[in-house]
Amino acid sequence: MKEIFISWSKSKSGELAKYTKHILEALLPNTRFFMSEEDIHAGECVQDTIIRHIEQCDILILCFTSENKKSPWLLYEAGYASGLHKRVIPFLFDHDSLWHSWIDNPMNIAKEIDFSNDSFETDFLDAFSLSDSPYTESCIKEYREKVHVIKEKYRQVDVQCEDLVEKLIAVDKFTINSPYYRDKVAYFLSGFETFELWKAIIQSFLFTGKYLWIYGRKNMKLFGGNFNDLFEYLDKKAVQPNMGGIDFKVLFLNPEAEEVHYAHKDQDIFESELRTTISRAKRIIGSNKVLQQCFKMYSNRREEIIIRVDNCIIYAKPHFDMYGMPNIMTNSKFEVFSASSEKGKECIKKYLAVWNEAIYMFD
Repeated sequence: MKEIFISWSKSKSGELAKYTKHILEALLPNTRFFMSEEDIHAGECVQDTIIRHIEQCDILILCFTSENKKSPWLLYEAGYASGLHKRVIPFLFDHDSLWHSWIDNPMNIAKEIDFSNDSFETDFLDAFSLSDSPYTESCIKEYREKVHVIKEKYRQVDVQCEDLVEKLIAVDKFTINSPYYRDKVAYFLSGFETFELWKAIIQSFLFTGKYLWIYGRKNMKLFGGNFNDLFEYLDKKAVQPNMGGIDFKVLFLNPEAEEVHYAHKDQDIFESELRTTISRAKRIIGSNKVLQQCFKMYSNRREEIIIRVDNCIIYAKPHFDMYGMPNIMTNSKFEVFSASSEKGKECIKKYLAVWNEAIYMFD
């Protein structure tokens, strides 16, 4: 009798593994299954039992989620099974284009079953030599529905923000002990206004994004020469009707506004840098009338920092000293949440209120 070993790590993966076992037991009644959560009995040596079942199994299923892709146990079990020339099948419950980059062997040579792919059902049937029948179709439909329910239960941020949050988590520079999650908001404890954050923002927007709204002051990092590909892309979009569906907005602080004297502790340097960056932005945009309409200058005090990247909001709140001067924001904490959340809707409302009161930078 064949045996299938189901490997998992962490709570979400554990629930998915249990239901995977349940469905496969219904579809493969002549197969034994082993899952450590359910099949290790009191008094048994856990590690010895796991090793024994890996050695005697025919297939090892790896229940992969975004939370457990660096789990030592998953690495060990998958690697040990591969070394014994067992068949390893990764089940990708969370989409991650770089899912196998964390291990050279065996994951980069194992054909995965990806729940986000249209070919999921075909791949599933082929992997276990199952025939396409009303019964298997019903089981797989039930399976997909249950997987969706489990994923929703463990979802830490709204689905619209998952890709961006994953990009930010991948930046080790500012994710030590973060993010933590509460009410579908990802809280990063450091990294705001860093080059790494801006790089992730631009990568998320380029070629596939619709919205990029920036409520900045000087916007120096955006116009520092590192993101020429963004402006080349926008320049091409500007010749299409309605910019090809792109909604790009950038707010600068007006260098003529009284607020300039309260926007930075070192006023002389700040005003000089602000005017220099505006001049640089004007050179980059040039005579492109469509892109010129994407830039405005505000005169109000900036009480909140709002960046919209498609359906995600990156949010931070300035902190002021006893004299009312804002502290430096570079590498400070920030939040990421959905634009469709109540907090997100409020941020969009506030951004548009500032935008509507601001003046065009190129007039």
